[in-house]
Amino acid sequence: DVIIQHLITEQKVRIKCRDLVKKIAIYKHRLAVQLAERIVIYELYSGDLADMHYRVKEKINQKVDCNLLVVCTNHLVLCHEKKLTCLNFFGQKEREWMMESLIRYIKVVGGPSEREGLLLGLKSGQILKIFLDNGFPVVLLTINSAIRCLDLSSSRTRLAVVDEHSTLQVYDINTKKLEFQEPNANSVAWNSECEDMLCYSGNNTLSIKAGNFPPHQQKLMGFVVGFSGSKIFSLHVYSMTTIEVPLSSPMYQYLDKKDYNSAYTTGCLGITESDWKSLGKEALDSLDLDVAHKAFTRLRELRYLEFVNNLI
Repeated sequence: DVIIQHLITEQKVRIKCRDLVKKIAIYKHRLAVQLAERIVIYELYSGDLADMHYRVKEKINQKVDCNLLVVCTNHLVLCHEKKLTCLNFFGQKEREWMMESLIRYIKVVGGPSEREGLLLGLKSGQILKIFLDNGFPVVLLTINSAIRCLDLSSSRTRLAVVDEHSTLQVYDINTKKLEFQEPNANSVAWNSECEDMLCYSGNNTLSIKAGNFPPHQQKLMGFVVGFSGSKIFSLHVYSMTTIEVPLSSPMYQYLDKKDYNSAYTTGCLGITESDWKSLGKEALDSLDLDVAHKAFTRLRELRYLEFVNNLI
């Protein structure tokens, strides 16, 4: 059986395959399941990503051998050691790439249908980007040790890398400059709604880092696999859990630096009512009337809003 869990709504659906499931891959409205003698491609009934009703789209009656399997809108990508093979949903080979070293990590980073981009991490420390319609990989970075995990920020300008020595490194892709590094990481995820925030797990600890501030830490067993708003998704053994994290700590870090716009952006992801009041009052004291107005609007603080309007 294959069980699909919607991380935001926490709905689950079970697909009975009646065969040994070797590998699975999911991407937007597509699901690929590798069984002993074939690969079955499923699609959502509707275009609504919150819908959980899948139906069979295609069956590829081929026995394939691969270490990693990824699915895109209209293609499958199979990884076998140093080689990547791109198949269409009829099982026909469309493109192949050979790498210099073993491929340790693959992530689909989106893009137009049939031209999606994939992020690759190699054992040699090379990080590459390939596009399904292009036979030439693009080298983004090379680090000194094997890649364990990768993630790209929402604007695709910053790259988070976890290496085999459990060091998290964050680079600016355009300048290739190392922005910061942190120890004790086994997996990393950028916040999909905030360019300047990421979380990483390791050493039974969850760390949330905003900007260049020290990370905020709490206990956590497992690996982070996603970070959206104030929700962190963590995989521990067989269970996927959603952790709601208040983002008060990074919000106050921005407040201390009088960066009210970043504090407001962080607040929008999830802080308490008293945090909003602190942000509104501090922005008002510094005459950042725009942020003060937005904070008090969220609180429906009419007296403060009237006062801010008079100042404007």
